Amino acid sequence: MHDEGNPPANLGDRLTGAVRTVWAKHDRVTEKWLPLWRHMADSAAVAGLLWDHWLPRNVKELIAEPLPEREADGRRLCVWLAGTHDIGKATPAFACQVDELAEVMSAAGLGMRTRKQFGDDRRMAPHGLAGQALLQEWLEERRGWTRRASAQFAVMAGGHHGVPPDHMQIHNLDAHPELLRTPGPAEAIWQRVQNELLDASADVFGVEDRLAHWRGVKLPQPVQVLLTAIVIVCDWIASNPHLFPYFPQEHPRSESERVAAAWRGLRLPAPWSPAEPCEQAADLFAARFALPPGAVVRPVQEQALSMARGMEQPGMLIIEAPMGEGKTEAALAVAEVFAARSGAGGCYLALPTMATSNAMFPRLLDWLDRLPAFASATAGESPPEQRSVLLAHAKAALQEDYAALMRESHRTIAAVDAYAEDERPEDGEKSSSADLIAHQWLRGRKKGLLASFAVGTIDQLLMTGLKSRHLALRHLAMVGKVVVIDEVHAYDAYMNTYLDRVLSWLGAYRVPVVVLSATLPAGRRRELAEAYTGGVPRRSATPLATRS
Repeated sequence: MHDEGNPPANLGDRLTGAVRTVWAKHDRVTEKWLPLWRHMADSAAVAGLLWDHWLPRNVKELIAEPLPEREADGRRLCVWLAGTHDIGKATPAFACQVDELAEVMSAAGLGMRTRKQFGDDRRMAPHGLAGQALLQEWLEERRGWTRRASAQFAVMAGGHHGVPPDHMQIHNLDAHPELLRTPGPAEAIWQRVQNELLDASADVFGVEDRLAHWRGVKLPQPVQVLLTAIVIVCDWIASNPHLFPYFPQEHPRSESERVAAAWRGLRLPAPWSPAEPCEQAADLFAARFALPPGAVVRPVQEQALSMARGMEQPGMLIIEAPMGEGKTEAALAVAEVFAARSGAGGCYLALPTMATSNAMFPRLLDWLDRLPAFASATAGESPPEQRSVLLAHAKAALQEDYAALMRESHRTIAAVDAYAEDERPEDGEKSSSADLIAHQWLRGRKKGLLASFAVGTIDQLLMTGLKSRHLALRHLAMVGKVVVIDEVHAYDAYMNTYLDRVLSWLGAYRVPVVVLSATLPAGRRRELAEAYTGGVPRRSATPLATRS
């Protein structure tokens, strides 16, 4: 699926012998399995597709910024990291878990203890941590990287199950090398297999001649977080047996057919990519909102739009006005301007309660229905005008509009061959400027916020500043959006502490933020500004207040 010139040979074509017996997935019910090389190739292919068709422009620009060849390197890096994230499964500590598959590997020279013989020691080498260790070793010994340089590129493998390894875990694994390679005659074969996989991956995934240039790169922490999140998403998609079937396959497909069928079945909507609206305030608000007869644009709305357009770069804008002045409509108009300029691919509206979130959700849907069409970058693999939406709180399924949307959007996520029937609306069915869907795959506590447009409670945003498993996914979700924080005056000192921490992250990611408040003390307004800018005034990011 690589677009640059002729695609390299498939990973599987480069590997022979013992390396092809290493397994990555196993179904104890059907006894089907997936070789590690196959899962690595699937994950890498998914990464390329996500980069080309799903990641918002601002996320790609952030990742590309520290790399020598910018976006071209960014794509290569994502593909390579996704493709190598499970290299830790090429270890005896992991492979011993399924006796039948372990016996096949042992017969090929990859001898290992049984799971019972390993005992609790095996827990010191979870495959994510083992993968980080192997990737660092490979970069240092075979590519001449320093320990510090290798760590910042290998931590994505270590953290792809939700939490990066700590120093104690790394130290414990260093003290037990037998978990990575069986001592004795098999040790050299284990190392050869691990190196074969990593050598072939570097070549096939297009980074062989880039690694020397990346050796001196310093990846900022925000970029490491985003790359980890992308690897997690790739792993989850490539691990879905309905999209990427295990072996033996009922319907064998070539490499390209396997990936195309999976992507066609997944059908992820492209990110929002609006053109910057050029209309006068009155015309823009009349087009985007169902205003009552005789309604005119309020001064606060006109001023907010003017300030957004006047900022050198999208930053944080505070809209302060009494209730009933149209702050929400002003925020959505500003969000459209900010998204067009920043490359954000969606919008998140954070509100104080579930009740206010429920009330806001139909207003978001109405606004989305009135947005102009945008060109999809999904190359015809999915209906062009789909927009994924989410209501983010614990009782969202009870909200009438969202419940209806989930029913209408329900479908099976499975690979679809090119000759299969398309599930698109027939002539005569409801059609609007965009097809709003609650995407089947973009649901759940961890994946839901990856939808392009979301309304939810403020705690969904505050959790971006808390240590939790799969925190990187929440960061990726928010970084790709314009964030609107409503009723910021309503939060207590405890919540404000976390809000300030979140704003510092959003500022580091250069996420556009719109803050709404009926009344805000000057001191609190200053604290919000300092949190977002890190205490360093920036003309493009300094918050601006509007009043009625």
